[in-house]
Amino acid sequence: MPLFRILRRLFAWIAVIYLVTLAFVAGFATLQPFWEPTDIKADLIVVLGGGMLADGTLQSSSWVRVDKGVALFQAGAAPHIHFTGGQAAPRGPSAGQQMAARAIAAGVPECATSFEGNSYSTLQNALFSKPNWRAARHIVLVSEGFHLPRSWATFKAFGAQKITLSSARRFRGDRIRAGIRLTLREALAVWFNAARFLVWQGAELTNMPTTDRDALLY
Repeated sequence: MPLFRILRRLFAWIAVIYLVTLAFVAGFATLQPFWEPTDIKADLIVVLGGGMLADGTLQSSSWVRVDKGVALFQAGAAPHIHFTGGQAAPRGPSAGQQMAARAIAAGVPECATSFEGNSYSTLQNALFSKPNWRAARHIVLVSEGFHLPRSWATFKAFGAQKITLSSARRFRGDRIRAGIRLTLREALAVWFNAARFLVWQGAELTNMPTTDRDALLY
């Protein structure tokens, strides 16, 4: 049956693409720290939110990123740190706000920090933070290793110029099963985000309100 053979080949190609993406994500997360530059001179450090409880407590996925961003700032990698991440509960603090507060408590001057608190995805991290990084010729993106390739592709898609990637840690080392699950999910998210970005771009051709269009990136 021709249709059955076509579908079988299609699913086979999808499986191959997924496995290649998974291997790349896992391999990049494992090896990237070995070639990460140690003497970075950029215009801005951007720290991506990783999770927060409803009471405003940052999860380890966020605070390890903050601590890496602070270390980069203190090493002179850039004169300013921007934090991005949304709320975990209505009327509660945003992850971006809480991350900035942690950095300030660690010794970063408040005037050297900024944050946005409306994003709920990597795509929205890049879009809603664009006013902060648009003028920067060189930014440092801080996240966990498995998330860095998608972060790089996302910020590039929104027009970032030079990007240096900085790994807060390779995987979710505090929970092995969660780390494996998130890495498997990440390989899917790479292509899911690419599709959402294309839909978002296409929506520009319609009369869809900006808020509704940006919600496509949630």
